[in-house]
Parts: sequence; C-alpha cells; structure tokens
Amino acid sequence: MRSQNLPDGNHPSPSSEHSTQSRSVAWSAWSLAMVVLAITVAGGTLHLRVHLREHLAQRDGEILATVALARQYANGSGATLTQRLGNPADQLALALEISQIKEGVLGVRLFDRDGHFETAFPPTLLASNFPVKDLPALQALQPVSRFHERAWLGDYFLLDAEPNLPASRTPLLEVNIPLHMRGNSNLVAAAQLLLDGHATAREYARVDQHLWLLGSGLYLGGALLLSGVLLWAYRRLRKAHALVEERTARLLRANHELALAAKTSALGSVTAHLIHGLSNPLANLQDFITNHGNGATDGDLQALATSTHRMQQLVHDVVRVLGEERGGDQYQITLAELVEVMNGKMGSVVAESGVHLVTVLDAQGELSNRHANLILLVVENLIHNALKVTPRGGKVCVRLIGDGDSVCCEVADEGSGISNQVLLRLFTPCHSTHGGSGLGLAISKQLANQLGAVLELKTNSPDGCVFALRLPRSLLAETELVAMEMN
Repeated sequence: MRSQNLPDGNHPSPSSEHSTQSRSVAWSAWSLAMVVLAITVAGGTLHLRVHLREHLAQRDGEILATVALARQYANGSGATLTQRLGNPADQLALALEISQIKEGVLGVRLFDRDGHFETAFPPTLLASNFPVKDLPALQALQPVSRFHERAWLGDYFLLDAEPNLPASRTPLLEVNIPLHMRGNSNLVAAAQLLLDGHATAREYARVDQHLWLLGSGLYLGGALLLSGVLLWAYRRLRKAHALVEERTARLLRANHELALAAKTSALGSVTAHLIHGLSNPLANLQDFITNHGNGATDGDLQALATSTHRMQQLVHDVVRVLGEERGGDQYQITLAELVEVMNGKMGSVVAESGVHLVTVLDAQGELSNRHANLILLVVENLIHNALKVTPRGGKVCVRLIGDGDSVCCEVADEGSGISNQVLLRLFTPCHSTHGGSGLGLAISKQLANQLGAVLELKTNSPDGCVFALRLPRSLLAETELVAMEMN
C-alpha cells in the first residue's frame, strides 16, 4: 500500500506554492522583456552608428567634390577646361589646389578613369591601383570616402623618406573625388586625398557618446514603460487568479458538503450490512439454545463457535470501515493487494465450505482505502452467497477484468441458478436467492450505487450464476494490464 501525501504543518500550502511560482514566472517574464528591450535598443543604436559614420566620412568627399567643380568652372571656358583636365599633370595640379582647402592633407594620388595609378604627391607616396569595388561609384561621378581607424602609414608612404610621419598606426581619412568636364558625365580622372583622421576620430567619439546617451535614455524610458505595463498586467492576472481561487474554493466546499452527504449515506449502508451479517449468526445461536441446550455435542459447539467468530469478524470489519470513514488517513491500495486482502479474509470460510476459491486478476490500478473497503464488503457478500449455493468440491471463481472504460469484478458460482420468481424482485430486501433474509444483495446494490458502480446479474443458468460489479475508471489509477491467477 502507498500512502498519499497530505498537507500538514511541515509543508507549504498549495496557495503559497502557487504564489511563489507566479512571482517566479513574473520575474522571469520581466527579465526576458528587459533583455529583449536591451537587445533591440543596442541593435538600433549600432545600426544608426554605422550610418552616421558613413555619412560623416562621405560628407568630406561631397564637400571637396563640389569645390573641385567650382575650381574647374572658375578657370575659364570649356575649351581651356578640356585642355586642362586632359593632361595628368594639370589634373594633379587641380587635385593639389583642392587639397589646400582642407587641413591635414598628407598626400594626393591621381588615377585614370579605369582606376590605374598615374602620379602622386609627394613622390614618397606609394603607387597603388584604385580599389575595384569603389570604381563604379566614381564612374557615376559620386565621391567615395573611407575612414581607417588604425591605418598603417607604411602601406601608403615610404616612411624612411618621411621622418615627419608617425611610424605607428594612426587614424586616416581617404577621400576619392571624381574629376569630369562641365556638361559631360564621363569620368576623366580620380583624385585621392589622404587626410589626417584625428579630427574625424574625435567627431566619431562625440557621435558615439551622444548615441549611447540616447540609447541609454531610450532603454530606461522603455524599461519604465514596459515595467509599468507588465506590473499592471500582473496585478490584473493576480486579481483574476484570486477570483478563480475563490470560486474554486466555493466549488470545493460544495463538493465537500456533497461528499459528506454521500458519506453519511454510505455509513448507513455499512451499518445495515452489520445488522444483516449479525442476524443469521444470532438466529443460529438462538435456535441452538432453544432446541439443543440440554444435549449439546462437540459438533454443535463447533457450529456455535464458528457462528460467533463470524459475528465478531463482521463487527470488527464494520468498525474498521467506520473508523476510516471518520478519520483523516488516506492511502492507496492496488487491485493486487485488494485480491490478497480478500483471499486472506475469506480463507477460513472457504476452508469450512469445502469449495475451491479461484481468483483471476487481469487488470491493474489503485483504489483509495475508503473505496476499497466498500468494494470489499460487496465482493465478500457475493462470495458468501456463492459459497452457500456451490456444492462441496465445487468452485467459485472471482475475476477482475479490464473492460474498456471500467474494471469488472465477476463472482461465478456452480449452484443451480436463480428461479424466475426470485429474479422478478432481485436486489429487493426479504427476497433471498438461497433461503436467507435477502438483505445482502439489496445492501450490496446500495453500496455499489454509492460508489458510482453497477452491480448486476450477468448470467443465470442451471449450471450457476455470475454476478458482476462494474467499477468506473474514475475510481482507479490506471496502469499496465497484467494477468494473474491465484488458486
């Protein structure tokens, strides 16, 4: 048997456990929301940072490209301009003229329209072809700027010939300007200006600072707003949960009251079973005293002792059931244990009757102790009736079989069957199937109804009867079906 875990002073109540669990879920939801908000704000800030950096770098290229056009137009007619821009030396001169506008220019390189290196100033500037990936933009007459946060000047200059340049890595801004003639959209040449990038780096740092301040403000504001919304939703859910708990408590109280009423009815049935069980032994004792009081034999005394023992056993069983119904002890008993208890209680009666009792278990499950006690009373009464009508040497078979949504307990005897006259009022008091008071089947029927079970006569023939007690699955904790036979 397995005891159930009942609430006591050493265990937290279900309501406190649920409250702790709901707070844990709420904190987890809030934490997850804060993480998602942080990722969203950080991702948006980084995306904006990339675009702002590209815009700041491109800004210098657009300004210098505009200046280049203005200088070209300021040098006279289209013919003079064509002649000037058609010569690489004049193209370099124009690029140097543009470089004077911007402070921090370290060098100028000139490329032809296909990106091939033409010339450079100062001469220590290394020759290098224009990057292929940026050439389409220049051919579309759009300036291209690149900022290198840690550029190695040795990739651009002969450092031994330029002692004034730093030998370590330094910020570098690369501005590429398209050169073309007025009224013509064809690229003539490209001028590349290499500028000291410290000013741009400082501007980047200021932009980053403003962005992170803005991102932090957005995160804090969003966190406060989101926390407020979550807190409001959590309180609404708590109120809804409290309302559900209150209604559930009312339903439980109503169910408890119904259970008490049903239990009272069951106790009345158990008491009636006690009276029925005591009536026949007392009648036998009375007949013995009346008819054989003066000439008692050992056999008579043995019958008297047996009847008295049966009476005492009935009293003990019913008192135990009444005690468990009034007490708070609850535990589970398996069907296999129920069969074992039944065999133990019926052992002496079966031995005296000279009839073989065979039990077959083809189902498994668990019952509460209270349900098991009432089921035992019904089955024991059916077995007593079967033993009385089965001749010595015969067999009474008890089978517990899984049957769809129920478990069926069948008690089969080898008697002569039930007459049609008795069948008309079967399960009615004072109409016995074998000469008794008839209360046994009537009380068993009432106990079965109390359990939500069905007690019926399954078969009736001259070779014997089969009574079936059909238990609903709701009474059992269903497990794997196992076949077992005990003789």
